[in-house]
Amino acid sequence: MASVTSTEKVQQPEWLDPKQDVTESRKTPTLKLYNTLTRSKNDFVPISGKKVTWYSCGPTVYDSSHMGHARNYVSIDINRRILEDYFGYDVYFVQNVTDIDDKIIIRARQNFLFEQYKSQQTQITDALIEKISNAWSVYTKSNLPVPEDITLETFNKWSESVDIAEEAVKNPKFPMHLTASKSAFKAIQSKAELSSADILNQAKDILVPILDAESGSSIKDPSIFRDLPAFWENKFDEDMRSLNVLPATVTTRVSEYVPEIITFVQGIIENKYAYQTEDGSVYFDTGNFDGHNCHSYAKLQPWNKGKKDLIDEGEGSLSKPASGKKSNNDFALWKGSKPGEPAWASPWGEGRPGWHIECSVMASEVLGSHIDIHSGGIDLAFPHHDNELAQSEAYHNCPQWVNYFLHTGHLHIEGQKMSKSLKNFITIGEALEKYSARQLRLAFAFQQWNNSLDFKEALIKEVKAFEGSLNKFFAVVRALVAEDNHATVSGKIISKKVTPLEKKLYQQLDDAKVAVHAALCDNLAVPIALQTISELVQKSNIYLTTAGIDSRVTPVSEVAKWISKFFSILGFEVRPDNLGWSEASTDASGSTEEIIMPYLNVLSTFRDSVRFNAIEKVDHSEFLKTCDQIRNIDLLNLGISLDDRANGQPALVKILNESEKNELIQQQKEKEQREQEKTAKKALAAQKEEEERLKKLEKAKIPPSEMFQSSTEYSQWDKDGMPTHDAEGEPISKSMKKKLTKLYDQQKKLHDQYLESPK
Repeated sequence: MASVTSTEKVQQPEWLDPKQDVTESRKTPTLKLYNTLTRSKNDFVPISGKKVTWYSCGPTVYDSSHMGHARNYVSIDINRRILEDYFGYDVYFVQNVTDIDDKIIIRARQNFLFEQYKSQQTQITDALIEKISNAWSVYTKSNLPVPEDITLETFNKWSESVDIAEEAVKNPKFPMHLTASKSAFKAIQSKAELSSADILNQAKDILVPILDAESGSSIKDPSIFRDLPAFWENKFDEDMRSLNVLPATVTTRVSEYVPEIITFVQGIIENKYAYQTEDGSVYFDTGNFDGHNCHSYAKLQPWNKGKKDLIDEGEGSLSKPASGKKSNNDFALWKGSKPGEPAWASPWGEGRPGWHIECSVMASEVLGSHIDIHSGGIDLAFPHHDNELAQSEAYHNCPQWVNYFLHTGHLHIEGQKMSKSLKNFITIGEALEKYSARQLRLAFAFQQWNNSLDFKEALIKEVKAFEGSLNKFFAVVRALVAEDNHATVSGKIISKKVTPLEKKLYQQLDDAKVAVHAALCDNLAVPIALQTISELVQKSNIYLTTAGIDSRVTPVSEVAKWISKFFSILGFEVRPDNLGWSEASTDASGSTEEIIMPYLNVLSTFRDSVRFNAIEKVDHSEFLKTCDQIRNIDLLNLGISLDDRANGQPALVKILNESEKNELIQQQKEKEQREQEKTAKKALAAQKEEEERLKKLEKAKIPPSEMFQSSTEYSQWDKDGMPTHDAEGEPISKSMKKKLTKLYDQQKKLHDQYLESPK
């Protein structure tokens, strides 16, 4: 190489600008979300760069959270995590708690009155039975299609003859009402066997409407209306923690925003989109709003505009037709309170917030007059969310308060829609007794978030199969990593060369990343991403099988780490080393002796068995049984799996987490059950075979000359014992004689064999 003299000028070589591959196959997709406002997928463009403002409709806290809530909040949680941890958005997430509502008022009032009444009924009296019977009659005639003259004596016959499925089609609440009537009916019939408390508990559903009608208006203590929602809010938070749902950035309670709600309603009145009625209520003027100043009412579900049943349900069961209400479409912003309802002072008199106004005010107070995302269940789209949009746009004088409305789909259980009002729901607590939080999150992730989901046994089987395949893959990878580390520490030189097999797996990993990114960009399509991951696990397993003893740890560990990282983004808890799911932490404290003693006991027992068998010179099969015992039972119970490998390789040692251990133990139990059934089947077949042999032996003992002698079908025989005449004394026919001769010859052959056999 020529040297550079001091007089020569040194120049930097030319650098070539990189050229990005812009072919169609390499184009990076952009994030699109299904927006109920357009009923299509729209490019996601936040108002302020990477900052995303998001309001999510929270729970109305008056009862246990159920699986419908779980589907909604877990699905929203997954979407939120993807935006934050995958796409890198800074999400400001606000969720409300509705603690002022008609359902809460009724439930709180009725619970209080029921407990008060029950405490007064220390004995079963004629007056108590008469009150329950009268309540039963009113409830049953009001809610069930019974004959007008129905009585307790005729109810049972009617209830047994009614077609429940047919009636449920006419009225979805029919099964609920029938159950309540039956429960009270049985309580009355069994009064001699029950306590007063038991009878009242069984009759509660039919009794509380009567108690409420009699004394509900007398309830004045505000704490009665606070305690119930506070209790169920805490239970809701517990359920969300158990499902690993992230808490909101800000949680808003309606009861803490009443002054702001009053100010908001005043603003809508000033903008001429609301009016006061004689009872002290304030209603939104849909007629004046719709089509005025570029405003549109019912943007989300315009086809439901004017649907009286939906409008009435949205107004609440305590709302009565107001005098001075302009249109049935108009909805309450503020409700004049009646006796027995919580009340706050306002310019329009004592009252309380309407349901729809609550979210508009709390979202506006925290997030402002323009929001990126609003989410909730699809059942809230009309009228709740449509009313939110209208009153917010009326207050802010803006054409579009929310840019993206994300609605999660309905949840059905084995094809049946769940509903609190129908009392056919499964609580989150009940579901977690049967399934793990991971399995529930997987079940929700398996279905596109904005589609309906049918939670059925087939889905759970699919979830468990998916979970099982990942458990096995993670366990194998962890074992290979541990084996590789041990070999390295021991000084063994391990080849790191990348062969075509490793190159192929790395390419498959890269392809999976591209496919998952495309899926998430396409409306956060997690189900497609999970299918891609499942296929990548299969390809990794094929690599391990194909490469065999020459397989490399690094590519499969890279696959495992990427999959674990992805699941962490979706809200699944994973191990710190990103090589699988995390398990509940256990107390690992204790002395070295306490920790290692179980393993030493297993090793000592194994040695004792091998030593004894060697001394006794037992068959080699006994040594194999001992090996099976330590692998399939002793070590497995300690969370260690030994996987035998081909080509003389040592067994692969796998440290199992709790779920992996339990799964393998269950598989061993099922295998043992199959072996026991197989052994029992063989024993039964052998028993039948022996019975047949003995039966044949007993038959063989009989000489042919005696085989027909005891039969009552014949009356005469020849010198060899062959029948010549039947029971009536008639000569045997030629055809019958031929048949009997054949039987005679068969018996002779059998008897001769018996005589010749060793005794």
